Amino acid sequence: MAKEEKPTLEQARKNWFDCLKGNDTNAIFQQISQMIWDTAIFRLVVESRQIKIEKNAKAPAINGALHSFIDRNYFQSQVTFIRRLVDKRYGLIGPKAVYSIYSLISDICDRRNELTREAFIRLRNMPYDYTEIQKRKQPVGKDLFVPPELDWESIAETHQTFDRLSGKMHNDRQPNDVILERVFTRLKERLDVCRQITNYVDKFVAHSATPESRAIQDVSASEITFKKLWEAHKIIFVVAEFLSLILFSEEHMALAIENPFFFQYLGTPLFEQVEIGRIRSAFESYREETEQWRLTGIDDIWHLIES
Repeated sequence: MAKEEKPTLEQARKNWFDCLKGNDTNAIFQQISQMIWDTAIFRLVVESRQIKIEKNAKAPAINGALHSFIDRNYFQSQVTFIRRLVDKRYGLIGPKAVYSIYSLISDICDRRNELTREAFIRLRNMPYDYTEIQKRKQPVGKDLFVPPELDWESIAETHQTFDRLSGKMHNDRQPNDVILERVFTRLKERLDVCRQITNYVDKFVAHSATPESRAIQDVSASEITFKKLWEAHKIIFVVAEFLSLILFSEEHMALAIENPFFFQYLGTPLFEQVEIGRIRSAFESYREETEQWRLTGIDDIWHLIES
């Protein structure tokens, strides 16, 4: 089998865009957006719960089973989001490729010797030297539109960004400057703060690890708090936003503006008290369904193995 050709730097940059900002459901900012929105909704639930506790601390009007369900499923979905976003087992290219911040950083780092200052600016469709553009007559007034062919300031800012990435001063710039390797090392170290959560997912969520297996990494479910989840959210967003800014000069709101109907019906009960009979019937119907598993399912297994 012929060896797969290495993507060009232009193709690699498109892969970086698709991974970070694309429309695919697994793209990094697609996942971050869902993770942050889910947290916003969960915080509304927590606040509403607190209001009920403040009204009657001894016997708040809270259904324990329902709120335990909400907390448990929110927690598991969030640690899974975090695990996916900082996945370091696979790369960005290949049959097992994944969209994760770690895989994106690794892929950029692998191309650092090609991603020179000159290439970095060329990939943005900008000329390397902006001195002649700077001399041309430009519109007067800060609110006036500046045509791309006269926008020398954007080119200057791109050079300044690369100065910081390459550790070079303005007077030391060279077209073959490259991004310092420690840039990628530091970003990965920042993500490694989430490692406790990813270890937890491996042992309690993605796999049902035995007590012996869990003890090898000293993983305890009780050590992962909501506070740690939200600290991981901040780390993930900030690192992804940094990559978006340096690669594409684009910013994101962590929590997007809600639509006009977002708060509609939030205060409406799940059902009225007079409807409790119907709700209970649905519950009992499911109990009867599960009882059939026990009553008939075992016979089905015996028939299967004896046939």
